[in-house]
Amino acid sequence: MLARVKKTLKKYKMLTQGEKVVLGVSGGADSIALLYALNELIDYGLELIVAHLNHGIREDEAKRDSDFVKETAKSLGLTFVYGEVDTLKYKEESQLSLEDAARTLRYKFFNQVLNKHYATKIATAHTLDDQAETVLMRLLRGSGSKGLSGIPPVSNSIIRPLIETSRSEIEEYLRSKDINWVEDSTNESPEFLRNRIRQDLLVELENYNPQIKETLSRTADILRSEDEFITREALKHFDNIFSANKSELIGDLKHYRNIEKPIRFSLLRLAIERLNNGLKNISSIHIVSADDSLLSETPSGEIELPGEAVMAKGYDSFLLTSKSELEREFSYTIQAPGKWSFPEFEVEVSILQTDTLDEGDESVAYFDLQTLGFPIEVRSFKPGDRFCPLGMTSSKKLQDYFTDIKLPKFLRSRVPIFTCSGEIMWLGGIRIDNRFKVVNKKNELLMMKLIRPRWF
Repeated sequence: MLARVKKTLKKYKMLTQGEKVVLGVSGGADSIALLYALNELIDYGLELIVAHLNHGIREDEAKRDSDFVKETAKSLGLTFVYGEVDTLKYKEESQLSLEDAARTLRYKFFNQVLNKHYATKIATAHTLDDQAETVLMRLLRGSGSKGLSGIPPVSNSIIRPLIETSRSEIEEYLRSKDINWVEDSTNESPEFLRNRIRQDLLVELENYNPQIKETLSRTADILRSEDEFITREALKHFDNIFSANKSELIGDLKHYRNIEKPIRFSLLRLAIERLNNGLKNISSIHIVSADDSLLSETPSGEIELPGEAVMAKGYDSFLLTSKSELEREFSYTIQAPGKWSFPEFEVEVSILQTDTLDEGDESVAYFDLQTLGFPIEVRSFKPGDRFCPLGMTSSKKLQDYFTDIKLPKFLRSRVPIFTCSGEIMWLGGIRIDNRFKVVNKKNELLMMKLIRPRWF
């Protein structure tokens, strides 16, 4: 087993000479084997820190485990760090599954230990069996190639030296050295999908292919390499397609449609991952549905995604945002000239007298002071709004006007609508109302300059 671990370390360049490594040790066979194996690698000159987290779930059994790991670390002359959390409470607060809640708290603890002790790596005891179980679990949940690439051997500061070592090899290694470990009773519980896959599905698949674990691990490795390549290619297109504003992304639909399908899928995953800070609960069916919607001939549409995310399209653009952001409304009052800052935009208001108007800048509008006064209200679009576009003599429904200029539905609520005495005077950044236009440049003028995100 030790030779295999050395080969994995070298293959994935997991460690360099003299690194300080935090070992996540639960007390089970896998983590105990990792502890002894890395401790045997004298050539690396590693400084090992044994980190054990009590998840607050198994009471007496958890106390047994922590005492066992502490004594094991002491017997090897290694630093032991203990942590304790309330996983059940965190599960309710975060609305995660028990398994996901425990994993989140565990890695948070490992990172705290890493930072406190100025370590460089976190080593976890994921094995070949864990890899096979993960691939099958994600396949059943409908993951795409990224999900089916399984557990990465290296992920930032996290390394997994046992990822190519089977559980049977690990137990054989421990028995050959007369090393004890403890058993976690939850590993037998059918409540967890992973346990059912290990106890039932993998056993059945081994009847068809005795090397199914190795086959699944090899497949994951191939898919990971392919996904990394596609992701690199997608990143080359990302900034040409997406523009970022706070926690939103707006995409160029024409550009998107001209890209090959694998790269489109990767672009959507990257965008959703950036928006949601991860890909939790995002499966291949969500990516395919979003792509189908963007490629369809319908001019507009919306798709809700896990994590409160929404993808909306309209004409030549599409938006990835949260549902609350998509449906937001606003209403503000401008009392006098000056610079006014609001969450969605800023506007500079000034009174001037000039014969030269910069009428080529859509973000700037001029009005005859004789036709209006303060306060000026600025709000979002309301159904039934009407205005008289500059150059026209009759009013028009704002909804029809937006359709005429092909403004996507998801952007219409974001247009700041300036009103005076209840009448629309300016669709901010788009067009002024003909009733408020400058007739005589010799009169005092009101100038308004909108400072806004690029897709109002």
